[in-house]
Amino acid sequence: MHPAADDPKALLQVNRVAKHFPIRRGVIVQRQIGAVKAVDGVSFSVRAGETLGLVGESGCGKSTTGRVISKLLEPTSGQIIFEGENLAPLSRSQMRPRRRDIQMIFQDPYSSLNPRHTIGTIVGAPFRVQGTSTSKDIKTQVQGLMERVGLNPEHYNRYPHEFSGGQRQRIGIARAIALRPKLIICDEPVSALDVSIQAQVVNLLEDLQSEFGLAYIFVAHDLSVVRHISDRVAVMYLGKVMELADRDALYSQPLHPYTHALMSAVPVPDPHKESKRERILLTGDLPSPINPPSGCVFHTRCPKFRMLLSDSEKARCVEEVPLLELKTAGQFAACHFPEARADIAAAEDAGIEGGQGELDSTLADRPLEPGL
Repeated sequence: MHPAADDPKALLQVNRVAKHFPIRRGVIVQRQIGAVKAVDGVSFSVRAGETLGLVGESGCGKSTTGRVISKLLEPTSGQIIFEGENLAPLSRSQMRPRRRDIQMIFQDPYSSLNPRHTIGTIVGAPFRVQGTSTSKDIKTQVQGLMERVGLNPEHYNRYPHEFSGGQRQRIGIARAIALRPKLIICDEPVSALDVSIQAQVVNLLEDLQSEFGLAYIFVAHDLSVVRHISDRVAVMYLGKVMELADRDALYSQPLHPYTHALMSAVPVPDPHKESKRERILLTGDLPSPINPPSGCVFHTRCPKFRMLLSDSEKARCVEEVPLLELKTAGQFAACHFPEARADIAAAEDAGIEGGQGELDSTLADRPLEPGL
């Protein structure tokens, strides 16, 4: 068991999970000539009632990780241990009973709902598939769920095109919580919504977590939202976890150079401070997951590698793959030369606190408005 996943109290343990998509060539006889390493040896754990944030650039494997954990995609290797049971080798039929406990909220509220089905049919689908309720009870339960997420129960027979984006995402949330799951994977659930609706949806997710004791894996780009909702944060790059730490530790003293760059990219709502703070720019494009760099996958874009390290240290970065190891209490990093950057954290903290204050004021005890 990887140290980052070795938690006896964990609800979910993800142990060295990989997902490689084969590249094949040929018309009649196809042969594999390579693989896209979308997820490459990811390890972490999630406790009951906890929120783990997954952050990183587009294409780093965050969403694929979520889909592999929920078994919407089959893992290439590794273990997905949920309540002591390894889900990785389970077939589709064997996995069906576990679907009650593991659900997913998708990023796009427009394409995740079948336009030919009414909302009553969509939200009631989990009850019918799992056979947990009779037809007479389903309508009552679905209307109760609609009301709980801020929708008008009288709109039971309406179709998705009659709802706004924020309302559609609440429909997806109602479907996800229908069977009272223990873990929900939130695949960027607010990225397609405007800011005011984002705040309402985040508020709703936190209320549901408190009410039902849910655990979340929260995939997002917005570091302020991640800081607000997460207990711990995992930073991903090119299919690997670069840093994993408690939220406060990660935002106060980030260790990995990639995390430093992410922190410095968040704007500060003060022009005077913004003009003086250091901005860490990553040169070059994200390497191809078909042929990732040797050694540390981040070394081709790492500012520390380019400017600060000696030739012998650079050789280590190029040749030796850094392991995700415990560097300080509760803080893992996959770097040969980690550095706690309180200066970056201070600048980031100013930016987050500025944005966080705005987010909190929007979220504070604000009721859901069905019309938005």
